[in-house]
Amino acid sequence: RFLSGAPFSIMVFSIAKEQRDDLVDRMSDSLAAIGFHNYGQTFTDTRAKAEEIEARAFSVAEVASSTTKESWSAGTGGERPMIELIRLYTKKAAELLQAEIIRCGEDAMDTSTGAGDAVGDSDRFDLSSKDREFYTQQRAEQVLAPLMAKGASFSKVKLSTKSFGIDAAKVVTKAFANNASTLKEVDLSDIIAGRPEEEALKAIEIITEATLCAKITSVDLSDNAFGEKGVRACTKMLQQQSGIEEISFMNNGISEQAAAAILELLASPQSLKKFHLDKNMTGDDGTAHIGKLLEKAPGMLDFKMAGSRFTSEGAKFLAKGLSAGASLVKLDLTDNNVNQEGGFALAGMLFKQPNLKHVNLEATSLGPKAAIQVAQALASGCPQLEYLNLNACDITPEGVPQVAQAISAMKNLKTLKISENELGDLGIAQICVALKMAGCPVVELDVSTNELVEKGAVAAAKLAASRAGFTSLNLDGNYISDEGVEEVKSIMEGAGIASALMPMEENDADMADDVDDDNAEGLDNLLAHLKL
Repeated sequence: RFLSGAPFSIMVFSIAKEQRDDLVDRMSDSLAAIGFHNYGQTFTDTRAKAEEIEARAFSVAEVASSTTKESWSAGTGGERPMIELIRLYTKKAAELLQAEIIRCGEDAMDTSTGAGDAVGDSDRFDLSSKDREFYTQQRAEQVLAPLMAKGASFSKVKLSTKSFGIDAAKVVTKAFANNASTLKEVDLSDIIAGRPEEEALKAIEIITEATLCAKITSVDLSDNAFGEKGVRACTKMLQQQSGIEEISFMNNGISEQAAAAILELLASPQSLKKFHLDKNMTGDDGTAHIGKLLEKAPGMLDFKMAGSRFTSEGAKFLAKGLSAGASLVKLDLTDNNVNQEGGFALAGMLFKQPNLKHVNLEATSLGPKAAIQVAQALASGCPQLEYLNLNACDITPEGVPQVAQAISAMKNLKTLKISENELGDLGIAQICVALKMAGCPVVELDVSTNELVEKGAVAAAKLAASRAGFTSLNLDGNYISDEGVEEVKSIMEGAGIASALMPMEENDADMADDVDDDNAEGLDNLLAHLKL
């Protein structure tokens, strides 16, 4: 019933018009029937909606016919790929029909309860959704129509989760040009998924070059996994957009060579205020290039380089680069082996950042000595600090007294995460007393996986109960006895914040008796400081 309109070598997917029309008719009837029988309403424009669904499903199969790597040659099951494309076409149509039914049903329920239609930001255009789709030129023209309408004046455009080929990318060029006087921020993350490399790189080149019609201040290129070739495909934008203040390359295969390309091509690093890299394999050698770029960006406010596989040497490069300015507000170096020497270098830089509010050093293996220096630098040099994450930093009981002393000077701290550090009851009790002494407005505390048995957990609960607006206490992954759990719940309930206690599914009460407590008197004295 379904025939290819060209030889197998061309791989064109086509279906007879009467069969496509038949599918549209059936979907239109289904929408109308479900609206009447399930919601007691008449869904409007069901024919137009069904035509749109069919066209989108057809375009998915059409694009797949030219990107699938399977053999179409004679003697290798030539009909099998066509059958798979037909299945893809019908499956996609069914998924889109289901999504449309759910959407129409939600609209019907909103109408019945008197709720109005949701109103989006009038200057923001956003394509992102759970529905991933390969865009053809025709489909791109359809969905980007608001950008190309007369008088369009969008300042923020997000194209994420939709895959653009060369023809669709050319439509983006027209859309951006129509908003040239107002366009400022473009989110180009995850826009070439599933495309052959050559086509994907050309699409990135076309779309990034299309930004040159406007004065762009923010661009997100994350989740495209394009490596050095992709960075170089953005050459014209990186070299000619002189006012970029925010740029992101997360999950983009930013290797040493790709990092060197960013340093080489970014013409105006002095404009940068936000620079995000995450889930890349940059390593120490690549981080050296990032450090040099940071030296040229003294106005940096928000820097993230998580999961990038650098060690203490890389941390030193970053510390040197970030020391070029004193305006940092947010820093995230999660999941890198910073280690002791790298921690010492970062501490020297952090001391000179008076505006710093958010620090995430989770899983950086600082060790007790570096953790102490970092905490002391933050306490002395960062009076506005509100968020501190030292999870999995190998602080150990050895480093607790001095870390706690530093925390006692953090007057504006709202969130402290210090899990997975083996601090024990005494260590956590010391931390809680320090937070009370600081008089800080802490509302979130994570002390999970710290070998707590009872009194450390009780100390954390008492601290939570003493703080107005407390929202989250995480004690999971410890060895808290059944009696300790009950006392913690009683304290939280008595303060009216029972919901702030996070689930304790991984707590192992059976281990409680196996942990010796040689600090009973010291713990009792600390708990006395936390008396409600």
